[in-house]
Amino acid sequence: MRGHYSLHRNNPDVQHRSMQPGDGERQKWLFRRNALLNELYRDDRRAAYAAMAAQTPLADEIAIEPVAADAVRGWWARPPHAASGKGIFFVHGGGFHLGDAKSYLGFVSQIAALTQCAVFSVDYALAPERRFPAAIDDVRKAQEWFESQDIHEYSAIGDSAGGGLVLAMAAHPTDSAARLSSVVVFSPWTDLSNSGRSFRDPDTHDPIFTPAVLDGLAASYLDGRNARDPDASPLFGIPKGLPPVYIQVGSEELLRDDSTRYAELAAAKGTDVRLDIYDDLHHVFQRDIGVLDTARVAVERASTFIASSWSETLNVGRTVRNQRSTPCAQTTTQS
Repeated sequence: MRGHYSLHRNNPDVQHRSMQPGDGERQKWLFRRNALLNELYRDDRRAAYAAMAAQTPLADEIAIEPVAADAVRGWWARPPHAASGKGIFFVHGGGFHLGDAKSYLGFVSQIAALTQCAVFSVDYALAPERRFPAAIDDVRKAQEWFESQDIHEYSAIGDSAGGGLVLAMAAHPTDSAARLSSVVVFSPWTDLSNSGRSFRDPDTHDPIFTPAVLDGLAASYLDGRNARDPDASPLFGIPKGLPPVYIQVGSEELLRDDSTRYAELAAAKGTDVRLDIYDDLHHVFQRDIGVLDTARVAVERASTFIASSWSETLNVGRTVRNQRSTPCAQTTTQS
């Protein structure tokens, strides 16, 4: 029994979502703040991106622990009463060139607090120093390490390029007994050939990206390799048998159709897919959970989705409903 969401096999469950009241003005403030950060670090794109990512506030009572073991690097964010045997594997975005697990700790801590699960945020190789397939190789290596950390069941979350890496990772199950129970991706980049209709549509008004920027990032990362390799572009290698997938994307994103096409194709192969399209929200708006009410609502929805996918075997005698404070331990039995 899947759990809370009633999804339709062979078709994704698509919902259109509106901004919460007041978030339009808050969004304008965010764009001004990020423009100032970009100006402050105009000679260092990585520092600028890290500064923007680090704006997400740390959640209360979340323990932060660095990891440097077996060639795996990253950070744990642990709630004080995290459920035993469960966890979340997080892969950050940044166009394969930017971002790091440390600057994402605020966002990861918010996920940990809302799910009451320990979250591991992984560092992986960045281009241009290391190009495809270095990033997905590092993510898979970290996945194997993560599954060895007394993890019996877990969810995988990623944003933007990290969302694409998570979906590529999920396409190839490991030999571990650990169960990947769900996948949540925010504005995933699933097609590095950038062939989606929304990418070239002049009526798409993306406030974050231009086609030239994304084409440049893809070319630099791929370094001449096939853009349709499923390890780079999971849209072109969707297998049968994926766990439930939840996608959130903004309506005005160049990468909107990276989400809609993935949802349609995955559902056609029998995957339970939920797709929420947020009107007028920008790329990975969820990271602005400290400012936008819509971001908090969106991450809460993701937390509920994760909770609905845990297996009952890990929750013997603990059928809990509608307890937003402890969703990691939650099991729902609605069909």
